[in-house]
Amino acid sequence: MRHALPIGLCSLALLLPTSIVLASAGSEAIDRHCSACHQTQSGPQSWSRISAQRKTPEGWDMTIARMQTMHGLELPLEARRDIVKFLADTRGLAPEESAPQRELIERRLNRIESFDHPSYQEMCARCHTGGRAQLQRRPLEEWESLVHFHVGQFQTIEYQAMARDRDWFDLALNEIAPWLAETQSLENDAWEAWQQAELTSPEGDWQLWGYWPGEGDFYADVTINAAEGEDAYSLSLDGAFTSGRPLSGEGQAIVYTGYEWRASLNLNGRDLKQVLDFSGAQPSGRIFDDHDEAFGMMVEMVPHEASEPAVLASLPASLKAGERSRLVLLGYGLGEGEINLGEGVTVRNLVERSDMRLVLDVEASTDLTPGWLPMQIGEISAERLLAGYRTVDRLEVSPALGVARIGNDKTPPVSGVFTAAGYLDGADEAIPLGQVPVRWSVSPWDEIAERDEDARFAGILDAATGIFSPAGAGPNPLRQYNANSVGNLRVTASVVGQEAMQDEAQLIVTVQRWNNPPLR
Repeated sequence: MRHALPIGLCSLALLLPTSIVLASAGSEAIDRHCSACHQTQSGPQSWSRISAQRKTPEGWDMTIARMQTMHGLELPLEARRDIVKFLADTRGLAPEESAPQRELIERRLNRIESFDHPSYQEMCARCHTGGRAQLQRRPLEEWESLVHFHVGQFQTIEYQAMARDRDWFDLALNEIAPWLAETQSLENDAWEAWQQAELTSPEGDWQLWGYWPGEGDFYADVTINAAEGEDAYSLSLDGAFTSGRPLSGEGQAIVYTGYEWRASLNLNGRDLKQVLDFSGAQPSGRIFDDHDEAFGMMVEMVPHEASEPAVLASLPASLKAGERSRLVLLGYGLGEGEINLGEGVTVRNLVERSDMRLVLDVEASTDLTPGWLPMQIGEISAERLLAGYRTVDRLEVSPALGVARIGNDKTPPVSGVFTAAGYLDGADEAIPLGQVPVRWSVSPWDEIAERDEDARFAGILDAATGIFSPAGAGPNPLRQYNANSVGNLRVTASVVGQEAMQDEAQLIVTVQRWNNPPLR
């Protein structure tokens, strides 16, 4: 199995409750491979430095990679897997602690960070994401040691941009480290409570849904089974896009810290990774291409068994007046009762019906009243899941600022993936329409980009999907000075049939990504 960590952590084991301390392959591997430098301390399974930190699975894997790269640690792959599993289980983060940085864990690119400390961004997040340190917990002395490590390992750190204009070392040691010790403390109520939490197995039948860039909304039945090996999981998916195109696949997974799901999937022949938070009743997260992380989709899951009938999701989120389309409703207790989607919406054909899913062929009348469409499925009511519209009042392209990267076989390109969501201007608040049909175009962002013909050389934007494919890496003989095929572009979405309704975003197409750690 190969899960979401690109270096290949492959141990298939769902952890035991962290309140149980047992001898394990991971602790034994630490004693064997790490204790020469990290001495055993008083108490069971306790080592200097190691026991004074808590991190995500990716964080612990990066630590081991640094030990191997910088200190010559020789470690078999199996031992590395065991150590990461053990440390993530016993010295991980509680769901409440990881929640603010889920975007980083899920490899969501093009996010804009902000922090409460006035200089943390300039001091730390200029070299890597600020979230990387936010996904660690240490006491003050360990945060101070991290500052000393940076100065010792990166001798020019105090002379780089945004550091040489201040007393970097003094600020880092006397302001940043104490702030981190206060906000990212080793011991806290969230971690103590999670260690005592009763963990449940993800085994069983689930329903999953999301939006696949370039393909549209999709749904799938997911079956999770225990696999061979301690706490191993396999999963199968069987579903479809709302267009009717089948979607199927399978995969393998491991859960760290009782809720951190990491899986490798193959969906319709494409290899993908999956990161989910299984701490709640409705797990959610992201599926993405590990070689092109911009390509991915947010997903939600619910178990097949539930106590309360409800409509949980509508795919798509809106119907356009005068059009016939396929509508998928997901939830519980949908197998019986009359189907009423509101005035102006007619169910032409019942394609599929079960307790958890309705697949309908519907038609919205030309005089459909814009706004929320009150749905009634038997005794189940849902008033703010499906909207009707005639025209789009506002369009919003996401991300507003995107970064794509040229690439080649050694350093794969990173795509630009854009979506366009429509909105109605409601009386009290905007009504989201979800993804609406648009046409995409690209143009130079400014005069320099126009002069350098960036739109010609930097790559190709698919007019139908909003997916930008960067050009290849290396000198381009057609450009001035044989420059790389980088660029500064304007990406514009125009609503189909309503071309004056537009929104735009900036896309920076830059050089290859040379450093690709799990947490940047």
